[in-house]
Amino acid sequence: MGDLGSTILIGVALVLLLVLSVFLQALRTRRSPIGKVVGIASNLRHNEKLCNNFSYDRSIGRFKTSAWDKNRKSVDFLPEELLADLSKLFESIAEANGSIDAARKHGSDSYMSAVDVDKFKAPLASCKEQVQEWVYENMNNPDYLPKKRSILRL
Repeated sequence: MGDLGSTILIGVALVLLLVLSVFLQALRTRRSPIGKVVGIASNLRHNEKLCNNFSYDRSIGRFKTSAWDKNRKSVDFLPEELLADLSKLFESIAEANGSIDAARKHGSDSYMSAVDVDKFKAPLASCKEQVQEWVYENMNNPDYLPKKRSILRL
């Protein structure tokens, strides 16, 4: 029974090491320059879906701005024109989120009618396309990829 117990213990330890390794790799990827831009692209895709569904369902959630709020100062390597477009877009999305919060607070649909998602559709599509193009062009650029780490420097 002792050999079986130690074999199970070694197996559990290997599984835990594998899970830890995958978690650390995902964390490094998210913190890398390309990971930050992919996070912004994810917010853009989500917001585009919300805009498309808004006419059918006015009880939508807030637009996502988390990746932009977190990374806007650290993505200065993006083209200036794209940064300006993203900044304007996420600023207007933040205003829309304010209207959505007010509607929820007052429990009124009239506040939701003040949210004009049609003005987001073209800028969202444009920014999403530009960000995706940038990612495709730079997905193999070693300057933007996660840094390789040795076992001793996690």
